[in-house]
Amino acid sequence: MTLCPYTRAVTAVTSDNPHADYLQMVPMQFQAPLQSWVAASPLAVREALNNPHLGVRPTGEPIPTFLLNTPAESIFGALVRMQDGEAHPQLKAAIRQALEDIDEILIQQIALTVAREIAPCLPNANQITRFNYALPVCVIASLLGVGADEWAELVDEVLDFSRCIAPGGNERQRDMGILAAGRLSARLENRRGPLWLSLQRACAMRDMGHQTVLSNAIGLMFQACESTAGLIGQALLMMRNHDGDAQVLIEKVLSDTPPIQNTRRFALRDTQVAGCTVLAGQCVLILLCAGDESFAFGDGVHRCPGANWAKIIARYGIQHLSVLGVDPQALNNFHWRVSQNARVPEFYL
Repeated sequence: MTLCPYTRAVTAVTSDNPHADYLQMVPMQFQAPLQSWVAASPLAVREALNNPHLGVRPTGEPIPTFLLNTPAESIFGALVRMQDGEAHPQLKAAIRQALEDIDEILIQQIALTVAREIAPCLPNANQITRFNYALPVCVIASLLGVGADEWAELVDEVLDFSRCIAPGGNERQRDMGILAAGRLSARLENRRGPLWLSLQRACAMRDMGHQTVLSNAIGLMFQACESTAGLIGQALLMMRNHDGDAQVLIEKVLSDTPPIQNTRRFALRDTQVAGCTVLAGQCVLILLCAGDESFAFGDGVHRCPGANWAKIIARYGIQHLSVLGVDPQALNNFHWRVSQNARVPEFYL
């Protein structure tokens, strides 16, 4: 059976060799029933990510309909990742400043401390999967001021919220994510960690209020969760067949099979991408590992500001597991997280 371009692209995320699958695709291909393009060459990807007429949300649905009148509506509506327009540059600058104001040495120290806390002894395969998801969430949570006694519940809430707003979520996942959104909002109230205070200062300088701080604190956790888990997990898989330190493996993952494989944009008006006319309202599925280039952290105004954080957290996570004596050869049992855009191995016994 021949798959349509869009289905081929999202199926490739969890295939044995997604890069090979992408190489078989034409630079720009249109799927009429879905009113969606697939950008699959470096030129098309770069143009799409930098096109000011392609937004992160459809013009008629800035917030997903199923989130309206729920605790998740205000969170989603204030996320820097989900905004375009005049307010976006100032909000993006605030988030970038807040992250850059945290000393890299502190991030390293917290990453190591958290890794030791959540994996004090040699973990089994199931526990490694949990560790991979928990580490980035708990590092950010710790810097926001959330204590270790709350981390277990927090990780579950972040995972539920991530699944809720990810493409392809079902009704049950949406319901659980909406409940998690309310719990996350309540959990983060009145925190005083250095990252929270940094976010607060950076947003206040730009006349942005409490909801913006709260929403983007939650956003930092859920955006780091799957992507960093995928970075750690894929590096562990590579360790079975490659020598090299954690940093080398991390860079290889980012180059070959980045944890976030695609992203979406929506035409705000008629525009051009790689010589093709994209009509207002049409979607562009952008493959972030296109041709001989990788756009692991995106590009343009929506490029991820947390790239350095992700690499630090992943490096210390891998190093800690190595110190504990995790044998990569024991990680042969795994499946890929069910996802349309994230490539995250989940290990099991």
